Amino acid sequence: MSEAKDIDVVFSDMKMPHMNGIEFIHQASKIAPDSIYHIISAFDLNPEIREALDKGLICNYFGKPFRIAEIESAVNTACAD
Repeated sequence: MSEAKDIDVVFSDMKMPHMNGIEFIHQASKIAPDSIYHIISAFDLNPEIREALDKGLICNYFGKPFRIAEIESAVNTACAD
């Protein structure tokens, strides 16, 4: 598997067909290990998301409806590093 070099920030919904957002990020981080990952969900912060935050797999959890300013801030912070 080749490494993705131009992916700075990834946002994933938690609930998706075939796999959830955490499962997707586990797979994506193998391809783009230096990317910064975030989860967006209409559901409450659950133990799986909390564990991903605690382990550093994801940087942030955004509840829906989210404020666009929070998303912009996360992108600006990630791209400033």
